[in-house]
Amino acid sequence: MAGAVFASGCRGAAPARPGEFRVGIEGTPTTLDPRYAADAYGVRMLPLLFNGLLAQTPTGEFRPDLAERWEQPETLVHQLTLRRGVRFHDGSELDSGDVAATYRYVMDPDHGCPGAGSLAAVAAVETPDRYTVRFRLKEAFVSFPYQLTLGVLPEELAARADLGSSLVGTGPFRLSSFRPGEEVVLESFSDHFAGPPAVSRVRFRIVGNATTRLLEARSGGLDLLQNAVPPYAVKFLRRNPELEVLAAPGSSYQYLGYNLEDPVVGDVRVRRALSHAVDREALIRFAWEGLARPATTLLPPEHWAHDPDVATYPYAPERARSLLDAAGFPDPDGPGPGVRFTLSYKTSTDKTGIEVARVIADQLARVGVGVEVRSFEWGTFFSDVKKGNFQLMSLRWIGITDPDIFHYLFHSDSLPPRGANRGRYRNAEVDAWIDASRTERDPAARRALYGKIQQAVARDCVYTSLWWLDNVVVLRRGFDGYEPLPGGEYTSLARVRPRAGEGVP
Repeated sequence: MAGAVFASGCRGAAPARPGEFRVGIEGTPTTLDPRYAADAYGVRMLPLLFNGLLAQTPTGEFRPDLAERWEQPETLVHQLTLRRGVRFHDGSELDSGDVAATYRYVMDPDHGCPGAGSLAAVAAVETPDRYTVRFRLKEAFVSFPYQLTLGVLPEELAARADLGSSLVGTGPFRLSSFRPGEEVVLESFSDHFAGPPAVSRVRFRIVGNATTRLLEARSGGLDLLQNAVPPYAVKFLRRNPELEVLAAPGSSYQYLGYNLEDPVVGDVRVRRALSHAVDREALIRFAWEGLARPATTLLPPEHWAHDPDVATYPYAPERARSLLDAAGFPDPDGPGPGVRFTLSYKTSTDKTGIEVARVIADQLARVGVGVEVRSFEWGTFFSDVKKGNFQLMSLRWIGITDPDIFHYLFHSDSLPPRGANRGRYRNAEVDAWIDASRTERDPAARRALYGKIQQAVARDCVYTSLWWLDNVVVLRRGFDGYEPLPGGEYTSLARVRPRAGEGVP
């Protein structure tokens, strides 16, 4: 089937406009508002539209961005001096009032911004003059620098809840058009403080069908696919002399998530049983052609806070059956067609995601668990997950660098919309460890706390860890400057340029 797809070609692909770079993505961002963006599609685009006070390098260090200087004159004070002459896309000049308005909006828990929990440590945002911003903390918060990467809006817009398409930032590109389900078009911003991008336009084409994405890449209709390629296609794409294919171990973490308020999967014995019933190695071979590593926890082995000693759930169908029996769900007919119970498994319309869901459903059926796979357009699926309208679902976390994400994911104060504790996990001991990790300045002690958190989350089987995906990038030859980042952000599109002498439009 795959061979037939690649042999057929794709006729009639629209030619690129002069200076245009085209990127294929699977789904529509739910929002490009930096205060609310939480899905992968939007988060990866944000660095093109917005700048933060600080930016993070691929190695995890911080560098000044909108700020030209960052100081900590006292333990609980972070002071930043802004660059002068930075312009927003509407021509207005950035000042401290814009920064303060953006942060004060996000800090208000009534606004439901994902970053509100991480900014709860801020007592005040002060603006002693037009180019100085001072953050006073209530208590020590060692992860606070990560919060200084938030994209900044103009003061007038930062006070509004629904910006629609009125998104104005300071990034290297400005938003030209956003047509859900079709495309997001960004235009070069000539007044960017770091200089304008080399390409005049980036067009994100939303191509939900995997086969269509592949045909478009092969025929010249797309210049970049990043982690949007079906694994079976990688070997075919490598044979195309017009394409470069890069693959390397990544940090994107795939998991099965449970609604812990559900009467069935709310039982930890059931969750452990389901975890033992999933054959990760087989799924990686079948669905990902080996382009992934079995995961044990959220943080990959390369991360400094990764704990190698968490509870794991190797494939063990007999153990799964025993746990289900002990949980009070006997198999009504042994190995027969009868089921102990039936679960609803929600996923998006992504082809690989649906295939994975169906294989997991088949694996769970072998231990007497029925599964109804239900796929939805991304926005509907993600909305249901945030509302807790699911029993079983699968999602992916990308670009994790700060282990303080544990607060966002597992603290009992981080239930949606304040955070991403979408499974409604509540554990007072874990809350205490998370709280302590936010004020602990000794790296070894922090690492120990993060280890306890990972061990508890694994023991309670809040997630079933599936795999860490490899990063796969397909780039049309003829361009220089694109640097794949561990989290998949499109930051380096601001540096992409046609290769001299290649004849690229």
